[in-house]
Amino acid sequence: MPTITLVSARPDQKPVIANLIQLYLHDMTEFMPFPVGVDGRYAYDFLDRFWRFPYLIMSDDEIAGFAPVIDECPLTGRAPCWFMAEFFVLKAHRGRGLARAAVQQALQAHPGQWHIAVPHANRPAQTFWSEILAPQNPTSRDIHFDGDDWRLREFVTG
Repeated sequence: MPTITLVSARPDQKPVIANLIQLYLHDMTEFMPFPVGVDGRYAYDFLDRFWRFPYLIMSDDEIAGFAPVIDECPLTGRAPCWFMAEFFVLKAHRGRGLARAAVQQALQAHPGQWHIAVPHANRPAQTFWSEILAPQNPTSRDIHFDGDDWRLREFVTG
């Protein structure tokens, strides 16, 4: 079993996460439309906004994904409140408990109030977060934000 670690991304690793975001958005086009620009890349304008507590998910020494965490909830405006801005694990690393370990490490690194929100259209992510967060016993509610319907999960970590 590989060692799974959540590693704080350095500023010089921002392009690495920007590249991974392209794969993340590609995966999500199955559920949500993300047009490709004239440069052949998906548009993503949030990396600077979400670059507060950026993490790379590592499987031994190999990059397996990313998880930027921010200290406010953009859907509710609540601050302080930890928010998993995005979460992505490369397909080659899925189904082996890596994501669960990475989420647990993120929650431990940032104790307090948490919000995790997922668009209703992303059913696989809805199932994933429902299972991963079950030990946290979150309260869930639906919220409309920026033209989409979301499931917002709220909980507190110690």
